[in-house]
Amino acid sequence: MNLTTRILIGILILTLIVTLCTYYASEYENHLEHPSYRAILSDYPQGEVVRVYGTVVRNYPGGYEIQQIYQDQLVSVQIVTGSPVALGDRVDLLGVLGPDNTVSNIQKIYVNQMWKYYFLILRSFLVLLFLIFIFHRYWSFDSKRFVFRRR
Repeated sequence: MNLTTRILIGILILTLIVTLCTYYASEYENHLEHPSYRAILSDYPQGEVVRVYGTVVRNYPGGYEIQQIYQDQLVSVQIVTGSPVALGDRVDLLGVLGPDNTVSNIQKIYVNQMWKYYFLILRSFLVLLFLIFIFHRYWSFDSKRFVFRRR
């Protein structure tokens, strides 16, 4: 294969990947089991089980408030539950949507604590550095032939 053919195949594959990712992103919410923010903002399905997620911004007795930016719009939801959370934690839950953006009767809840989130990012960055080091140690790039060669 010559260089021109490789570049054309690379562009074709990249175009295909971008097209599939765009399609997935546009159709994802249409196939959810439970409605999410799109349905809450457009139809407000009160009394139905909805999926909400966001960052805890305020604790109060008997619940807390989460916020999420959805399509450039700040959405605040009050969660009525006894589950303990801290400010800054990321919450993902299923519950029954009530009046005035409240969610109660929590069926499932997942709380990702802030320090675990930062630890995950740090760990991923360190693994990325390690993989770059290993790749650079065993492979080199031949710019004349436009290929990677084993050292």
